[in-house]
Amino acid sequence: MGMRMPSFEVSMILVILTFLSLNKEGSTATFLDYYCSNTPTFTPNSTFQSNLAQLLSSLSSNARCKDGYYNNTVGENTADAVYGLFVCRGDLTVQDCVDCVAGGTQDLSLQYCVRGKQAVISYEECMLRYSDEYFFSNMNTQPSLYQLTKYNLSDPARFNQLLMATTNGLVSRVSNAGISGAKKFATKEANFTGSQILYTLEQCTPDISSSDCSKCIQEGITLMQECCSGYQGARIMFPSCRIRFELYQFYRMLNIVTN
Repeated sequence: MGMRMPSFEVSMILVILTFLSLNKEGSTATFLDYYCSNTPTFTPNSTFQSNLAQLLSSLSSNARCKDGYYNNTVGENTADAVYGLFVCRGDLTVQDCVDCVAGGTQDLSLQYCVRGKQAVISYEECMLRYSDEYFFSNMNTQPSLYQLTKYNLSDPARFNQLLMATTNGLVSRVSNAGISGAKKFATKEANFTGSQILYTLEQCTPDISSSDCSKCIQEGITLMQECCSGYQGARIMFPSCRIRFELYQFYRMLNIVTN
């Protein structure tokens, strides 16, 4: 795992009984990492905590949205308002999205962020976020996270050249995908060697504009150049977008462009 900005702190565990019925075993999705604010924090049994419980419940109950995205506000126009959303990876089935979001709300409330007023939790299959500040439609690249596939490449220079061409070539497809539908998601394959194929995925949250989606992905590509040169795979994750590449197929074969 690479360095993260800011660092991801582990919070004290406080059981919120509201969510015991959601998923007693937590998420079955592939957990990646999370951010939970140390400040501001909320007081147990406060109005904010009640609003947060309602918000997380609404995210879980709306996880069957066909576009794999939903946002909601509880306590709007009050001092205890809480804003939240989820976005599922664009190639997932509805049930995969349901499972990830249901488990993610459980993980946030019971394990990873029990008093923070701002949180982001990332899985391979989905991302959930909430805040006491309005953030819908605002592109955000912090906190950021990258993770590397450990195996090194025998020809990193040629691989990096192919990777840059492929990821940069996919940006416009991702940023413009939401014009005709809610998903800002695309994948692409490119031949590296006779037996190796580069698989790439890019996605933005549907609430940000096409131009902000493009900016977010470009910032991810810049970070990828700094952190991931010479590695055969990596994840770059921001609250508003994500990039992943590997030398193995990690997504369902949907919405593919091949070089």
